[in-house]
Amino acid sequence: MSISLGAVLAHSSVAPAAPELLAGDASVSVRWVHSSEVLDLAHLLRGGELVLTAGLVLVDSPAARQRRYVRELVARGVAAVAIETSHAVPEPVLEEARRLGFAVVRLTRTVPFVEIAESVNGLLVNESVHRLRLADTLSDELSEHLINGHDLDGLVAHLAARLHASVSVRDVGGGVLAWSGSDAPEGGTLREASITIRHVVSATLVVRATGHTDPVLLDAALDRAPHAVALALMRAHSSEVDTPAVEAFFHALRQPEHAPVSVELLLEATPLAGACSFAVLVMPAGATTAAVEQAACRHGRQVLSRLGPEGLLSVVGLPEQGGQAREALIADVRHVADEDAVRVAVGTLVASAADLPRAVTETRRCLEVGVDDLVVDAARFSVERLVISAGDRAPWEDFVQEHLGPVLALEPVRRERLLNTLIAHVDCAANKTATAKRLHLQRQTLYQRLERLSAVLQQDVATPSPDLGVAVRVFRALQAIRPPVSEQTAERATAPS
Repeated sequence: MSISLGAVLAHSSVAPAAPELLAGDASVSVRWVHSSEVLDLAHLLRGGELVLTAGLVLVDSPAARQRRYVRELVARGVAAVAIETSHAVPEPVLEEARRLGFAVVRLTRTVPFVEIAESVNGLLVNESVHRLRLADTLSDELSEHLINGHDLDGLVAHLAARLHASVSVRDVGGGVLAWSGSDAPEGGTLREASITIRHVVSATLVVRATGHTDPVLLDAALDRAPHAVALALMRAHSSEVDTPAVEAFFHALRQPEHAPVSVELLLEATPLAGACSFAVLVMPAGATTAAVEQAACRHGRQVLSRLGPEGLLSVVGLPEQGGQAREALIADVRHVADEDAVRVAVGTLVASAADLPRAVTETRRCLEVGVDDLVVDAARFSVERLVISAGDRAPWEDFVQEHLGPVLALEPVRRERLLNTLIAHVDCAANKTATAKRLHLQRQTLYQRLERLSAVLQQDVATPSPDLGVAVRVFRALQAIRPPVSEQTAERATAPS
């Protein structure tokens, strides 16, 4: 809570001092009143204070120290300084204050500072308590509306009636989700508050005040209402997707061969109908999913999600064709995934709903394959997806044996260390700096491992051949679809013929 400096100077406890504003603006906000004669005061303050001083030490200080006194108060965010003196305020103080736009007040008559501090600070505390009670009352009203089953429209209507204002909730694209209230004049005060769901800004509460809007109640609404609106939005999202058509759609994605109708027909009965293309998101079981789901909903994208034993499965309807729409989705997901340290796989672009079951299977496998990435882009794992979808694994295992056999035949500890190094080196496009960073190795240690690999494989691993790179990716895909292939192929390499 704060009041203007002008209101403080007009207060009954200050007016007898005949205050004169010599520099600065009377509209500056005062949060607290404090008195002190100490010059090295700024570091003890928090900002927004009106400092009262008799100026005994300040007046006798050198001009340079007087200027520094003002600069330190300004840097700390102090609202103003009031100097009690029957003489002129030192010119260096006024010059520095006017240069910086800092408020300086001269108190021409003596008034006990303790009375000013008690009166004004008491007013500030009482006003803060009043605001807190008002905010609590509003919170209780909104909570009661939610408990009684009111939806977003009901909450917005209640807010508009309480505030005597026009109230709306808008999505991140500016679209109106709910609106109510009188037609406030265009010149009316426009205030906004972000609505966050699981740390993601998902909508905005917009209030256009009228002449009948209580500013204190408006502040309380902008502080407390966003939480209630977020709950109403989450409730609406939950009810939207829990429909028989959506349930049948997800069942068809899991078991398309047992679906009574095609995935395409089922999709037409869901909110995804009309999407230009699709992408699948998959997260592992136990992961925190809300932030990723909210990120996927940005920029007009429709999202349907299901949380099951295998983790989260989301199907995202993209508003346009082409890879740019999918790249935008990946960028939004990557932002929250990096922030929350959660893993998510993003499937390839799907043009037809008939291909969604295949995309779900492949994306889940890519999540298992891309173990070193928080965001696994399935488009980067084309070889792995080809191996996973193939019916006969034997040719692939032979290919791996041909190119990686000597490493797979090593004793387990050494094999694991060198294989991990080779995989990281291939993933990092043979960039030694990036490889060392991913493996948390000193560059010299990485060089030594690459030399050992080169000796074992009888080729220069520092710049892997295309066949070796493909073999690494095939090996990784085979690991994702059956028990450790490294051990199986090692046994084949050492088994007697």
